Amino acid sequence: MSDQTLRINAKYILPVTSPVIQNGSILIKNGKIQFIGRESDCPHAHDQVSCYPDHLIMPGLVNAHTHLSLSRLKNKIKSGIAFNSWIKEIISYNESLTEVDEKDASKEGIKNLIATGTTTIGDISRSGFSTDVMQSMRVRGVVFLEIIGFKKSMKEDQMNRVHELLWNCKGDGLVKCGLSPHATYSVSPQLIKLSYRLANVKKLPLVMHIAETKEELEFIEKGEGALRKLLESLDRWEPQWKPQKISPIKYLENSGALKGITGVHLNHINDEDLKIIKKNNVSVVCCPKSNRWFERERSQHLAKFLENNINVAIGTDSLASNETLNMFEELILIKKQLSEMSYETLLKMATINGARALGLEKEVGSLQTGKKADIIGVKMNRDGDIYKSIFSAKGEISFSMVNGEMIFPF
Repeated sequence: MSDQTLRINAKYILPVTSPVIQNGSILIKNGKIQFIGRESDCPHAHDQVSCYPDHLIMPGLVNAHTHLSLSRLKNKIKSGIAFNSWIKEIISYNESLTEVDEKDASKEGIKNLIATGTTTIGDISRSGFSTDVMQSMRVRGVVFLEIIGFKKSMKEDQMNRVHELLWNCKGDGLVKCGLSPHATYSVSPQLIKLSYRLANVKKLPLVMHIAETKEELEFIEKGEGALRKLLESLDRWEPQWKPQKISPIKYLENSGALKGITGVHLNHINDEDLKIIKKNNVSVVCCPKSNRWFERERSQHLAKFLENNINVAIGTDSLASNETLNMFEELILIKKQLSEMSYETLLKMATINGARALGLEKEVGSLQTGKKADIIGVKMNRDGDIYKSIFSAKGEISFSMVNGEMIFPF
């Protein structure tokens, strides 16, 4: 991180949380934005100047949910496969991974993300290995340590493992740790509560897959179906667990493990769930292309979340259920499905909303004085339409920087 002052001039600057600035400048020092505004108003004290007269400058994108360790599974699993069969494929793959394999897969995923405009990543990791990789590649993010164990007998081993991983997790200001109890059907109620309490004590963000499939609803409400059969086949079923006769969202609220967390997917909710999500200040991460990969019905809830002022972020999920990790493609798909949604709203979901879902909204997600200089540049089309330029580029960016330092081109 340089202590010199860098000045960036551009035809347009899109802060996201404030109006577009034409012929603007940004001053950066020690990795932070010192000034943002019109070029004519910019202070003259600077050491370096970079000019982009035909570019738009905007915040780097925030991919609020992915699994970097699965980045080598692109096109390896047939799309539309039954969810429980897909889970078995993932378990088999994970069991075959070495530390080197996992780090190499994470590196491939990160390169894909950086090259398409993402500067902040919310990664779910079994091992925490992606922490070192993200740090070495100078990308920002949160590594959520995954917690799995539906049997009561697994509780102690899982918590000991997480405590050890947290002890060994060395943050560098760019990468932080969080917790991720996997889902309501794969984590015991006792382990969910312990994970939530630990996150609160350590002040860590917590993310959880919630209401992703109809099978999950059937499992929580009735204790039946494909997911119970899956647990039994894997010898992970807990005989003492009883059906809850309520939705996964209500189940988590009753467990005291919902307030302030981030929920991923939330494809299957009812009106009561919606009220509970809002009341408990839950952020929601939607993964449109992953849903399409599974050939699921298009969710109608995204618009309802926004109408109820619920924080909605976007994630790509992994290359085990997506063809790319390109966040712009996620936004383009949403626009096709919900044509009435504005480009401004779409970009907020992929920037400031994503930062909020990861607990990083005071650092990144918008271009503001005092925030980190995580910035991407997009070349403008000749007609000068900034949103047309952004979305027609489809993730083809000219440069990317984190903390005021270039990380792309590589």
